[in-house]
Amino acid sequence: MTISLFMNQRIRHIFPDTLTILTTYRCNAECRQCCFESNPKIEKRLSLDVINKRIEEAYRTFPALKLIVFSGGETFLLKDDLYSAIKYANSLGLMTRCVTNGFWGKTIGTAKRTVQKLVASGINEINISTGSDHQKWVPFESIENAAQVLVESGVFTLVTVERDSEKSNCYERAANSVVLKKLLQDKPLLFTLQCNSWMPFHDDYEQRGAPIGIDVPDGCSQIFHNLVVTPHDQLAACCGLTFEHIPEMKLGTLGEKTMDKMFNEALDDFLKIWIHLDGPTKIMKKLFDEEVDEGLSQVHHICQACAIMHLHTRVRETLKARYTEFLPDVLSRFSLKIAMRNAEKSVFPIAIVD
Repeated sequence: MTISLFMNQRIRHIFPDTLTILTTYRCNAECRQCCFESNPKIEKRLSLDVINKRIEEAYRTFPALKLIVFSGGETFLLKDDLYSAIKYANSLGLMTRCVTNGFWGKTIGTAKRTVQKLVASGINEINISTGSDHQKWVPFESIENAAQVLVESGVFTLVTVERDSEKSNCYERAANSVVLKKLLQDKPLLFTLQCNSWMPFHDDYEQRGAPIGIDVPDGCSQIFHNLVVTPHDQLAACCGLTFEHIPEMKLGTLGEKTMDKMFNEALDDFLKIWIHLDGPTKIMKKLFDEEVDEGLSQVHHICQACAIMHLHTRVRETLKARYTEFLPDVLSRFSLKIAMRNAEKSVFPIAIVD
């Protein structure tokens, strides 16, 4: 399957709109269910020179690019290199976001010192992750301090709490926090609190609410929209929780192949287009009908379903045998979606990053 040059150009008016740079898998925490197995012992990281080169390559390759996300691991372990990279991205007119566990908010003083550097670098947004696993390593008070100083400094801040088990009440504590409630009341345009879906990566886990199973939302909002540079300087097709477990989501090693070539190759992968449109659970439902319901009954997250679809031998064999049945419908809908998005951009030229 080959995407035409005309179609390729229309696609690039739409996405990718985000480049996520996983600067390191090193983290000050060692959460048991971490999707990247992050811990303090990992040393591998991207150098500042490589980070800036990847930002520049993406900027010059993808006209729809609007946002650079710095994540990990714990990206704030890069210290001054992080602020320099943020500043460089902003110098190109790109928006910037950091994802962090907020460990640097240990006191109001440490939070202020970090936020001053962030503001001077031109940061647009900070996402802070917390929950029962995180709080074994980073106390909730650090989250409160970081959020308070960020919002008071005019930086949009999102605090995301992972879903609780029956034994934890992290979201309730956050929702009832005097500090966070005041931010929501006084600065509603600068602060948001949300509870996020969660999935296990090891068998010894506590249940975090009922699995959503086959009702995983349709379509993947990450694939094509968000390209990812890993700490190993590889390019990945999405920033999903399980992408490191799915070889097909690795597009290649940067420096050996260009982002341009790797993105073109991703567009020629029919399954990626299908995932983008329908998502893994709907794909498996079409392949196996009711038979798939029990197999997906314990799925907690769309990324978990995606890993099952890519790694399960029977699913892979069935996809290979039957995908041509679905080619006309999927490619027709994909072409229509691209045409509609291009039409929207012609009417509303200021793009909104998803």
